[in-house]
Amino acid sequence: MKYTFSVIIGTYNQAPVIGKMAESLLRQTCQDFEIHLCDDGSTDGTREAFEKALHPILKKRYTYHRQENKGMRLARNVNHGIVAARGDYCVFVMGDSYLDERYLEVFRQFVRPTRILCGVRYQIVNGIGVDVDWRLKRGVIPQENVMLPKHPYNDTTGNGLVVPTDALRRYGGWDETIEGYGGDDTELVARLYFKGYTVHSIVDARLYHHWHKASESANNEAVTKLVRKYNHAD
Repeated sequence: MKYTFSVIIGTYNQAPVIGKMAESLLRQTCQDFEIHLCDDGSTDGTREAFEKALHPILKKRYTYHRQENKGMRLARNVNHGIVAARGDYCVFVMGDSYLDERYLEVFRQFVRPTRILCGVRYQIVNGIGVDVDWRLKRGVIPQENVMLPKHPYNDTTGNGLVVPTDALRRYGGWDETIEGYGGDDTELVARLYFKGYTVHSIVDARLYHHWHKASESANNEAVTKLVRKYNHAD
């Protein structure tokens, strides 16, 4: 069966919170999607927690993928979802988040075969909002739906990224040479941006993220070199 969206959830040891993601999928006003849970070797019962919270009606369009890297390779993990995707657009979200009920409905208004979309993220602690998307705070994204003007790959986030499935298969998915978590979303968007895809940030597509201390990424220098290669800049 064909779908508009393939929701690809990257997760690792997120059993305490991942049930909220499963519940938010049932509440979507747009139900034209399938689900791929991509597990990076969880050892805390993440799969069981997700499936327990997943409504039976959604299990008919749900697939579980597992690799044994134990939190080391986000890119390789979510690429399993891309390979199996039957939707026209892949929606990448992380297991420590959950979706506003109109999340996919909003995206459906903006999807095009030549567009990359990104929603915005709100930080949540114990069900209470404590912070807003850093891009909104810095004024990178005005309070309206616009195309990001300059070097938009620097102002997107992989948690909430929507990419045409055809583009991922034509030009490659997430770069598996980038180890760990961080920077691979920037590289992916840059690669497609320089292939001619436009990048839009959609303010009304809201994703809620269980706040945690940001991890340090060692990938910044490597990703910068990759982006320069696409931009032919030194």
